[in-house]
Amino acid sequence: MINFHCDCGQTLFFENSGCLRCGSLIGYDPNSRRMLRLSTAGSEVPQCEAGPLCRNGVDFGVCNWIVGEKDKKFCLSCRLNQTIPSLIDGSRLHWWKQLEHAKRRLIFGLLQLNLPVTGKEESEGGLAFRFIEDRRSNPNVFEEHVNTGHSEGVVTINVAEADDVRREMARQYSGEFYRTLLGHFRHESGHYYFRLLIENEQRLEQFREVFGDERQDYDAALSRYYAGPQIRDPDFISAYAQSHPLEDWAEMWAHYLHMNDTLETAGYYGLPQGSDQFDRLDDLLKKWSELTMLLNSLNRSMGLEDAYPFVLTGATVRKLHFVHDLVCPSSRPSSGAAFAGTRS
Repeated sequence: MINFHCDCGQTLFFENSGCLRCGSLIGYDPNSRRMLRLSTAGSEVPQCEAGPLCRNGVDFGVCNWIVGEKDKKFCLSCRLNQTIPSLIDGSRLHWWKQLEHAKRRLIFGLLQLNLPVTGKEESEGGLAFRFIEDRRSNPNVFEEHVNTGHSEGVVTINVAEADDVRREMARQYSGEFYRTLLGHFRHESGHYYFRLLIENEQRLEQFREVFGDERQDYDAALSRYYAGPQIRDPDFISAYAQSHPLEDWAEMWAHYLHMNDTLETAGYYGLPQGSDQFDRLDDLLKKWSELTMLLNSLNRSMGLEDAYPFVLTGATVRKLHFVHDLVCPSSRPSSGAAFAGTRS
């Protein structure tokens, strides 16, 4: 994530809707990728030269993006929504805001990598999001069980994942090292970009050499995974990655996005471990190893769990090379040494 500043010089964070120093209203313009001052002079809707604030920001306070296209009421991110949470219960507004924060950070990262972000109103094969709750968290809704997942470009997120307590309970029940809203968005986006980036038989064969044959029965593979003990093979980034080659891909895709965003942030804060997205992967991994050890040490100093509870092995590095080469075709792979991201 890059750094942002107000015209008055104050540092702004990606989620800010106002400047704490000068009090100006602030909006993020995805076209120029800058934070811009907004004004209500002559209009009820805050706006600037780039356009008005998204209606979801005006009406509900859940978005700080600017609408950069004429005759549109919603920003690039909010136009991707098919279903939003019911707002009858006031707590769902907070959950929705958390979901939108994570989605916008995903989209920012995708745009930074020059990946296409197209909604279904522009293309039938575009991207869309549904935020749906089930009866486990709300007995008044219709759905008995909502799984977070992806189908034909539509990413579904169970709204209850925005509740920190419920999500932590699910993480511990599933025996996961890591479970966040942003992680869900990045993982599910991997299924979408699989269709866009691995579009020919040659790439499919390359994929199968690294991840395995994605044609194996998906439902049967997931049933086996959930029925048996979830012991992680070190050649997979997570236990869930072992369930099916497509899930292995999505987990590695999410991991690649995690790395890029965090390394970019480190760079903008002047850390020597910071790196650009389009560096050679081996250079990225060297800096990533140093940065994650720093992150974990800082967390331990605060009495917190490791921020990065993973270890990259030769097999997982090979998978990251495959992802990196798809996103950055000009990069040249080299031998992937193992990099440890955490120390006991």
